[in-house]
Amino acid sequence: MKFFQSVSQTPAPQLVEIARAVEAAGFDGLTMSDHLVRPASVDSRYPYAASGQMAAGTATPYPDCWVLAGALAQVTTRLHFMTCVYVLPMRDPFTAAKAISTAAVLSNERVMLGIGVGWMAEEFALTGQAFAGRGRRTDEMLEILRKLCSGQMEEHHGEFYDFGPVQMQPVPSHCPPVLIGGHSPVALRRAARSDGWIGVNYDLPQAFEILGALELARKQAGTLNRPFEAAIALNAEPDRDDCKRLEDAGATILFNPPLGLPQPATASLESKLDEIERFAERLIA
Repeated sequence: MKFFQSVSQTPAPQLVEIARAVEAAGFDGLTMSDHLVRPASVDSRYPYAASGQMAAGTATPYPDCWVLAGALAQVTTRLHFMTCVYVLPMRDPFTAAKAISTAAVLSNERVMLGIGVGWMAEEFALTGQAFAGRGRRTDEMLEILRKLCSGQMEEHHGEFYDFGPVQMQPVPSHCPPVLIGGHSPVALRRAARSDGWIGVNYDLPQAFEILGALELARKQAGTLNRPFEAAIALNAEPDRDDCKRLEDAGATILFNPPLGLPQPATASLESKLDEIERFAERLIA
């Protein structure tokens, strides 16, 4: 089992010291969340809370994921940086591919692309990207991303995007691994065809149920024998026995939730460093 620390909602001035502490404590990576802006009024339903309301406030910090990965890679040597999750269809494929590829190069290929199709229609409207059809568009964007990350002259003719030969540089030696977020049947099928899956905010029994459904989706897709990451965040911290059971069920990565919950944006740096040490001593050591 690998362990990743979420730095979602963490103020930017704390991030360098936290990244160094996380690496020193033995974690394998960091996860970062993605929002561009928060509209004053949001009618879209947040899918990861029973209330349908996002707990984070309008002033909660969300640094750009790929700028952050590139910066924190300069003060660490082995940490991986995973988006949890990057809302790919809220962008155009060229802007997204350039940012992801550059971060991969600057980090010596230590980035992992966790993506979701998004839930906040208001944010899509601000970027001019269609909310409807975003799932199919995501599939096509991933195809384009892999082409652009080849560093070769590539063209594409699809349902949503059509362009002649283009070439992107710089590029890493291979496209960063793609992990699909969500637990709907469609999301699990998309994940089964990709490099991995991300799920968050589960009680332990629900986690085992979804890991079972994920294994079935991979079996149906014929991908059980391929390398695959299954990353999960629980509502309550597991013990070591729970981690072993999760690993036996197919989980490969466990997230420690945002530091300072329920108020990661306002918790002190000292309390966050203490939490990193406590978690590491209990589950990693």
